[in-house]
Amino acid sequence: MERETAPAPGPDEERRLSLSERASRQPVAACVVSGLALWAAFPPMEWSWLAWIALTPLFRLAVEPVGGCRLYLAAWAGGVAFWFPSLQWVRLTDPTAWSAWVAMAGIFSLWWPGFLALTRFAMFRLGIPLMIAAPILWVGLEHVRAFILSGFPWYYLGHSQYRVLPLIQIADFAGALGVSFLIATVNAWIVDLLTLPALYRAAAGTRLRPRQAVRLWYVLILILGTLAYGAFRLRTANFTEGPRLALLQTNFEQRYKSGADPAAILARVEALAIKAASREPKPDLIVWPETSYPYNTIEIDPATPAAALGDQLGLITDDIDAAAWRERAGHIDAYLRAMTDSLGSAMLVGTLRYTHTPEGLRKYNAAVLTTPASPDFQIYRKIQLVPFGEYIPLVELFPWLMVFTPYRDGYIPSLTFGCEANTLKLGDHRVAVAICFEDTVPHLIRRFFAEAPDGLHPDVLIDASNDGWFHGSAELDMHLAVSVFRSIENRVPLARAVNTGISAVVDGDGRIREVLPRQTEGVLHAAIPLDPRTAPYTSWGDWLGLSCIAVCVGIVPTGLAYRRLRPALIKPN
Repeated sequence: MERETAPAPGPDEERRLSLSERASRQPVAACVVSGLALWAAFPPMEWSWLAWIALTPLFRLAVEPVGGCRLYLAAWAGGVAFWFPSLQWVRLTDPTAWSAWVAMAGIFSLWWPGFLALTRFAMFRLGIPLMIAAPILWVGLEHVRAFILSGFPWYYLGHSQYRVLPLIQIADFAGALGVSFLIATVNAWIVDLLTLPALYRAAAGTRLRPRQAVRLWYVLILILGTLAYGAFRLRTANFTEGPRLALLQTNFEQRYKSGADPAAILARVEALAIKAASREPKPDLIVWPETSYPYNTIEIDPATPAAALGDQLGLITDDIDAAAWRERAGHIDAYLRAMTDSLGSAMLVGTLRYTHTPEGLRKYNAAVLTTPASPDFQIYRKIQLVPFGEYIPLVELFPWLMVFTPYRDGYIPSLTFGCEANTLKLGDHRVAVAICFEDTVPHLIRRFFAEAPDGLHPDVLIDASNDGWFHGSAELDMHLAVSVFRSIENRVPLARAVNTGISAVVDGDGRIREVLPRQTEGVLHAAIPLDPRTAPYTSWGDWLGLSCIAVCVGIVPTGLAYRRLRPALIKPN
């Protein structure tokens, strides 16, 4: 039997140990570097390779034998260094939006010390190795963010790799969280290399310790398996030509859009639609951006009593009576039908939509599909509203929450949540519509496929958005980067029509095929690449994220129970 003896440390090992010790002795500086490096992995820098090493200073704190407030302060500093620059575009929505930026970044910064506390508990109280604990807990906490208020599933580790197509194909069964899990695992493995003895001296020479060899093979299998699966999925893709779409990209900053003459806005959008329809071959569908029809649309249930309609109208305006309101509704519908007939192409129009029913007034952020020579409209009503932009949670109890919105003079946004993930018919094709940030919410987009009637999945996903709030900032790039994963998760092409950009077409492999430059006005013409494949994610959902959340929730009571039972378990006979 070979006897293990520790080899004399060489220059490389001394350098490795000194770097590790330096990080542990200066944890605040190390975590700030960690946060800034992770920020640089995302847009606008997009140094995606940094994500594979950025978290090592934070993970290094998890293995420190002596804890204390200093470690958690350092982790919080790292969170601040990441989230404040990442979310700086929030402050661009309004001159007073700095408070929303500070609040949002400050809250999310707490994720880092929270992760550190759970990881140290798992390691030191339960004996779980870092390479197991860190990826599970990181992914679980990422998934939690998808459900706070209306959810913020942005800046997952996996999103940094949105251009690395062979790597991100695993999203079709594990979601973007699967890529996050892989990246977190590699970061944890690097920390193991820096902190645990890696080599021993045997009679046959210096060898890798068995425990480190197992860790190395585990990481290699994960990475090579991921790349092999990605290569297979990319090689077996078989796209066919689908409907021809014309995606309108307006270029209205939100300040102009909110205060300009509606007729002037409509004239510019009409000019783009006419330009789109003049292209040969004629597009099957012309897509307007979110709320680009400036006059809103109106739907009145015939069963609504006149008195109830008058009361509901009083909540909107005092400048018009019920009869004139009905007449306006008819004029708007007639305009949309006439515009569609004159262009000879179907239109998907982003609009706010007032809906009057005997039960009350509802106001939706909606998309209206009109087709030539058809009197009927198909409607999708936005399900996932943006907090503090489209509704104010708990504002009745806490009126001071209005400070986090761009609205003043007593105006309180009160849009109604849509309920149905319904698909729209475009000839022989089925269309799923997302509005605004809905294309960043994985569990919502999955509903269009998992709840499809008769199992007939949508052929194309369209997102109509208005990013004019963000002045051409990195938010535009990040919005596109996150949306790429919806195409892979459901193996569906994505077409985006976005005010100020970035309008784009993404195929079922997550490949960005065509884009329009940001902050330009134009039309993106594209024949949509239909994808006949299906994805396990559609059926399985966020199994990985939910499993990791279950571990996060269960780890503390499990540890406490283990501490109570441990004396009995190890009591000698």
